[in-house]
Amino acid sequence: MQNLKKYLAYGLKNTLLFKNNSGTSHNGPWKQVYTDTQLDRWHVSDFNSVQYTISADFDVNNKEIIKVLVTASRDRASVLIYARNNTLNDMLTVSATVNDSYVDVILNPVIDATLDPTTDFTGVKVIHTAQYFHNQNPLVV
Repeated sequence: MQNLKKYLAYGLKNTLLFKNNSGTSHNGPWKQVYTDTQLDRWHVSDFNSVQYTISADFDVNNKEIIKVLVTASRDRASVLIYARNNTLNDMLTVSATVNDSYVDVILNPVIDATLDPTTDFTGVKVIHTAQYFHNQNPLVV
């Protein structure tokens, strides 16, 4: 078993310090994206916003990474893609739906015949990370 103290320490302002220029890596589990694929679900009574990093991998030539913010209340959700980089084409759309209970973050593959008749990213594989931010004020019924 690895000795985590070799890589981690207490940082300033109650943070976690990665020693020796170490970092994190991610490798799934992945899911394939078809029409209205649910990436994540969270309760609006628990969190008010989430920051996602989504990595998409379609084939040897089509790769993409997207940074997304989702903020929600009981009856409204807002999605902001604030960074996007890919090797050839945008492969995903990101949206969110909300009801009085939960938020669903939804992915759809880009299918765009105007780019190229064969531009159909149905089945693209994605992995993601999420950083959740708690509500500071309780929801009023």
